[in-house]
Amino acid sequence: MKESLKINKSNNEIIKNLNLDRILLPLDGSIESETSIPYASMLSRWFNGEIMLLHVLPENPIAAVERTGNVSYPDAQHDRGEILAKSYLEAIIDTIAPQGIKARWGISTGSESEMIISRSKSNHIGILAISTKIKSKIKRFFTNNLIDQILSKTNLPILVINSNNLNLKSIKPSSPNVIITTINRNISQENINRIISILTGSKAKILFVNKKNTLNPKLLELIRLNNINYEITNTENNVSSTINSIQNSNSNHWVITISNSRKGINRINQNNFSYEILKKSNSPVIILPE
Repeated sequence: MKESLKINKSNNEIIKNLNLDRILLPLDGSIESETSIPYASMLSRWFNGEIMLLHVLPENPIAAVERTGNVSYPDAQHDRGEILAKSYLEAIIDTIAPQGIKARWGISTGSESEMIISRSKSNHIGILAISTKIKSKIKRFFTNNLIDQILSKTNLPILVINSNNLNLKSIKPSSPNVIITTINRNISQENINRIISILTGSKAKILFVNKKNTLNPKLLELIRLNNINYEITNTENNVSSTINSIQNSNSNHWVITISNSRKGINRINQNNFSYEILKKSNSPVIILPE
């Protein structure tokens, strides 16, 4: 019993140190973006945390006018947008508060990715929850999608929902009973701690899918110490395809991947692993930047 209490205390300290109890949830008012709300709520329950709802408005026309030296004018359209955004975010909070979810809201003006990163820093956010449409490889080469933009400028984990693959009429969000990953030896202690926190919070089993047995010994030791169920599956097939096949046949199977930032032609030539998983996934994928 004493050992169990010691482990729980250690896990709580890790959650606080990594700010996993501070979740940023960007919402643009669309049904697609709102599909991330129940998953952010799950994170909040796991980590006994608080959600920061964020709505980003387009850049204020006044600022653009003032930079050109022209006469500025009242930005009635922007003011209306801010009023509507406030009402929208407060309505979301009214919906999730009865579930015991702590939340507050914020509104920013500017580039969506830049405002998300700025809010993450100023509010000491530990994890993001985002629903977005994942672009094709060719489109990603010419224009980064939101996830690419965020990953290139921050080292925060992101829970991503690919709204391209969701049937919004029949979606039934559920907490994972299995989390699939292909984590190998090359992983930071920070990400090991994040994985353990996610597993202990969700009480999910972890399934390792690898081409060979290359598990990180520190991660495996902590999994055993925390009495987390785990399974190892070796495959001769393409790992990302194997993971997608397992996940998409089980709606309560999530995935954790590690992502290194790739730019330009590398995104096409090197087939970013997280992207390959995400583009076919119909359940959450948690991306840990390394």
